[in-house]
Amino acid sequence: MRLGSLRRKLALLFGLIATLLALSPLMLWNRVQTSRIRDDLKRELESQMERQFVVVARGQAGEQVDFPAWFVSAQPGQAPVETPLWPQADLKGLPLTRWMTETQDHPSFREVRLDTDEAYLGYVVPTFEGQGYVTVVSATEREQRLSSLRFRMIGLTAGIVMSSVLLGWYVAGLALNPARQAVSDQQGFLADAAHEMRTPLAVILASASQALAKSRSSEEYVRSLSEIRSAAERASAGVNEMLDLIRFESGQAIPRLAPLRLDLLAEEVAAAVRPESGEVIANPADPVVVDADMALMRQALDNLTRNAVRRAEQVELIATTIGGEAVLDVIDNGPGFDPQVLPRVFERYQRGDRRGEAGMGLAIVKAIVTAHGGTVEASNRPQGGAQVRIRLPLSRNVAG
Repeated sequence: MRLGSLRRKLALLFGLIATLLALSPLMLWNRVQTSRIRDDLKRELESQMERQFVVVARGQAGEQVDFPAWFVSAQPGQAPVETPLWPQADLKGLPLTRWMTETQDHPSFREVRLDTDEAYLGYVVPTFEGQGYVTVVSATEREQRLSSLRFRMIGLTAGIVMSSVLLGWYVAGLALNPARQAVSDQQGFLADAAHEMRTPLAVILASASQALAKSRSSEEYVRSLSEIRSAAERASAGVNEMLDLIRFESGQAIPRLAPLRLDLLAEEVAAAVRPESGEVIANPADPVVVDADMALMRQALDNLTRNAVRRAEQVELIATTIGGEAVLDVIDNGPGFDPQVLPRVFERYQRGDRRGEAGMGLAIVKAIVTAHGGTVEASNRPQGGAQVRIRLPLSRNVAG
């Protein structure tokens, strides 16, 4: 499954779950608000009926009140009677008789919507069988409030759904970052492998084809086999470099720290690297001790030194202490780094100049130094040549 499709599905799933969780309290709030709006109107009607009974009990039938009310009689065998009690009770089309007929022994609320699209809520209180009092109030405002509440509910629901999906998209992206990085690393490794293998395989194929094209002397076969072996060694070295870099970048290669004297390591590497022309010098220095993996630091310094001797006649290795840090400089008198490539010289397959090889030596150096908690930087010297400086924390015993 593609990561993009998986992310969309996770976002939708997260959005669905978050929406369901958020809708429960939202629906409860909507139910409470709806009930409150309806109950407020019903309480208003009950209050009207109480005031009506007070007026009737006082015998003040002509007293003016601010609500419509009727006395309704719907006894069997008699003509219905709908007597307005107050001048305000002039509403037409209210089914007062039907309400009274449908009401049994207990008061009840009734609703109706007239042809004028006006909504009314009625309160029926029977006093004797088939007769009693009715009062009404306009429910149009209530319906408008309920409609507004529904629209707000829909808007909030839509907002929650959209927010949940967007949040799910973001969370899914964070969750899939490791997988995306793994896929990217895998693709990068395959691209690096193809890049590294292309030239050696071409050499092997060309040498083998030339050797098999016709009968040749023993010396010519030996020369072809030597070319094939050299190309195979280069391919093997490239694969090992790629594997080393992948291990460092993925955190699989953990340095085994122990006290290490950089000044002695510089002397050892200077003695081991024997260029065909020129020289490698390790300047005498005071002891510089760091906590590092000797094999890895030797690999890093060896890579830097061999990279320098390919483009310079003289290479100097200098170990010293600057500002409370251990500093190891590799200085040469060559042409220096290409200014356009210098900012990216520690990236994969970047050449410091036209004489360099298309390898990953400097990228591995940076990975090793970073794994030791240090930094590495490259620059061109004003007097000519290149300089690569490694900075490492001093050993705890020395720094303390």
